[in-house]
Amino acid sequence: MREKNLKITTELFSIRVYKEALAFALRAHKEQKTPEGLPYSFHIVSVATEVVNSLLQHPISYDEVNIAIACALLHDVNEDTDTRVTSELNIPNIEAIIAGVGALTKDTTLVTKQEQMQDSLERLKEQPKCVQMVKLADRITNLAPAPKFWNKAKRQDYVDEAKQILDALKDSNEYLAKKLQDKIDTYAVDGNDDFLVFYTQNAVIVLDKSHPKYLKTFKAINRLNSYVMKQYELKLFEKYQNIKSVDKANEYEKVGVSYVVQVLNSKNLLDLNTQTDEKIDKYISTILDGEGCIV
Repeated sequence: MREKNLKITTELFSIRVYKEALAFALRAHKEQKTPEGLPYSFHIVSVATEVVNSLLQHPISYDEVNIAIACALLHDVNEDTDTRVTSELNIPNIEAIIAGVGALTKDTTLVTKQEQMQDSLERLKEQPKCVQMVKLADRITNLAPAPKFWNKAKRQDYVDEAKQILDALKDSNEYLAKKLQDKIDTYAVDGNDDFLVFYTQNAVIVLDKSHPKYLKTFKAINRLNSYVMKQYELKLFEKYQNIKSVDKANEYEKVGVSYVVQVLNSKNLLDLNTQTDEKIDKYISTILDGEGCIV
């Protein structure tokens, strides 16, 4: 006969720690989105889920589980928001969690991304394995199909970085290490996407994705487009998409940076005598610096 009242004697992890760490992260990340346009909660919950899933194959202590889950939910707070993880978050093992999130955070004062990654990995090696495994779970989550605007060079760099992470932290969790290796082995680096096109109503800006300044230029144009739409209800571009051959864009008039400047000037957004917007100035400077990638 089945008992009507089942007493829970143990739990895999603390629901309180999970909920409070998640709430803290959500408040910090605010309206931040993933590269796919999803709420950022999708990413951090996915990383925490990878951690939880690994416990069936690689059990660790109750405290270690809670530290790992909290670090998974909070791992991007210091790096990507104006908030910092402090003892204000009143949960058990908070000092270990603060240290773990700190090690998972890149030092952006270092010049190159390679230096930043190596520095973070060296600091992670000094952390308990329950913190190290969060980095494996994070890269497993991120090795989904790449954002459409990435080029081959970016995809190759990302998978090479994953190999670096795996080599440094593979001993922290055998299950997650194997899963990351499988992700690396099946990650699609090649793609049929030599050019990216920003569409206006009847014209296009075409970017060469093989150009060394392509990614910075793309991000500046895309962020400028979003910013002026939100702040000034001014739309520069309708959409963007990848194309294999520039011939596919020839049915439209091809324009360059002058088009962007002309549209902004129509609303006096680049006329320093009437209005100054530092964000627009920054985006335009980046676009001008990468103008060589515009076909």
